[in-house]
Amino acid sequence: MKIRVYVALFLSLFSWPLLGQNLVYQPNNLQKTSKSWLDLGLQQWNTSQKKKGFFKYDSLYLLSYKDSLNAMVSATPIFTFWAGKEIGQDGWKHQNSRGLLITGGYKRFSCFAMIMENQAFLAKYQTFFIESHGEFYPGANAYNQQNGMVPGGGRTKAFKGSGFDYAYSQGSMQWEISKCISLIGGNGNLRLGDGFRSLFWSNHNQVALIGGSIKIKPHLQYLFMKGRLFDLIRKPKYANVESPYYKKGYSMNALIYSRKKYSAGIVYQTIWEGGDSIQERPVSSWYWIPLPGLDGLAKTRVSLPQWGVVGRIEPITNFVIYGEGFLRGFEKKALSYQLGVNFQPILKHSLTLRLNMAFLRVGDSFYGENYALSFTNNNLPLGSLMGNGTRELLLTGRLGYKRLYVDLILQYYTASAGKNILFKETFSPENQVAHAVVEMGFMVNPAAQCVVFSLCDLRYGNIMSKTTLFTFGVKTALFPNHHVY
Repeated sequence: MKIRVYVALFLSLFSWPLLGQNLVYQPNNLQKTSKSWLDLGLQQWNTSQKKKGFFKYDSLYLLSYKDSLNAMVSATPIFTFWAGKEIGQDGWKHQNSRGLLITGGYKRFSCFAMIMENQAFLAKYQTFFIESHGEFYPGANAYNQQNGMVPGGGRTKAFKGSGFDYAYSQGSMQWEISKCISLIGGNGNLRLGDGFRSLFWSNHNQVALIGGSIKIKPHLQYLFMKGRLFDLIRKPKYANVESPYYKKGYSMNALIYSRKKYSAGIVYQTIWEGGDSIQERPVSSWYWIPLPGLDGLAKTRVSLPQWGVVGRIEPITNFVIYGEGFLRGFEKKALSYQLGVNFQPILKHSLTLRLNMAFLRVGDSFYGENYALSFTNNNLPLGSLMGNGTRELLLTGRLGYKRLYVDLILQYYTASAGKNILFKETFSPENQVAHAVVEMGFMVNPAAQCVVFSLCDLRYGNIMSKTTLFTFGVKTALFPNHHVY
C-alpha cells in the first residue's frame, strides 16, 4: 500500500504546471566552464527552442513557477544511483543518494537550498582516505579517530560494516543590492579561479560563509569573505547532548582587475583561532572588519596569512592560460603555485571539446602545521586534497556529440614529507600515484544535468597497489567527481 502511495505522489508531480524558468544550480565541474573568478553554482538558464515529446521539458526542473513580477521558484529531486565492481574486492560497490533542491529568485536576488541523504560502499582507496580524515573523540587517556569525512559530502557513520551513511544540507544566496555592491552568504561550497581545483580554495568544502563584493571602478572589484570552519575534534567537556567541534574563523580579501581577455588579482586570507580542543573562545573583534592585514593587531592567535596573486589571459579565442602563486607568511617552504590552460575549440556537426591541463606545486607547510591554525575545514585542506608537500599534474576534458559525452580525468601526483595538518597524524598521502577516470554518458536533462553514465576508475599507488572499478548509474549535476586523490 505504501508503494502505491509513493508512486501516486511521484506521478502527481508531473501534473504540476510546467512553466518556463530561468535559474538553475549547477556546481562548477567538467560539464561547463566559467569566466567568473568566483562561482557559487547559480546561473541563468536560456530556455531552448520548443521540442517534441519528452525533450520539450529538458530545459526545466520538475516543478517550476514564475509569477507576473518575474519572481520564480523551482524544485527538483537530486540523486545519484550507481553500482559496480572493484576487481579483486569482495561484494558490490554502490552509492544511493537522494535529496531535494529548491531554487528561487527575484530581480537581482537568487538563492538555493538542498538536503541530501546518502549510503555508499566505495572503492578501497576512497574508503581509506575518508576513514583517515575521520573525527577525533576524547577517550580515557587520548583522542581516538572514528567515522570519516567524504570530500564534497559530509561526516559519516558506519553502515553495514564497510559502508558509509551520511547526510548534509546546503544553502546559499547572492543579492545585487546595487550595480556596485553585492552580498553573498550561506552554508555551501564555492569555487575560485579557473582550474579543476584551486591551491587555496576548492569546491570540496562546505562552509558557512558571508561576504560581498564592491565594484570600485568598472573593471576593479574588491571581494571579502568571512567564514566559520570546523576541525572534527570533539571537546571533552560539554553541556549539550553531543560534544561540539573545535571552531575557527576564516577571512579572505581579494582585489581583482578584470577585462574581456584577461584578469589579475591579489588574495589575502587568514585563520583566526577560536579556542582549543577543550575550551572555545571568541575570535578577535578585528576579524569582523572586511580589510586585510588587521590580523596583525589581534591579541588572540592568528595564522600566518596565505597571500599571493591569481591571473588569467585569453591570447586567442577559447584558449585561456591561468595561474596562481602563493606563500604562507614569508616561509620559503610554503611557496605554492599552479599553472594551467583551458582550451575549448569551435567544432562543427554538434561536436564539443573542452580540455584543461594544470600543474600544482604545494609547499611543505602551505596549509600550516598546527591544527588550530591550519587552513583546513572538516579535517580537509581548503585547496588540494593531498595537503602539504604534493606535486600534481591534472588533465581533464570532455568530448560531446549532441547528448552523448565522454569525460576524462588524468591525475599524477607525488608527495614529499610535508607538514601534517591533522590533529593527529593519521593520514599520509602515497609517494606516487597515477590515476585515470573515464566516464561515458547520455544527457537526459541539461537543466538538472541528469545523465545516465558508465565509469571506469583506474588507480596505481605505491601503497594501495592497483584499483580497477567499473560502475553504471544515473546522477544529476550536484555530484562532480571529488574522489581524485
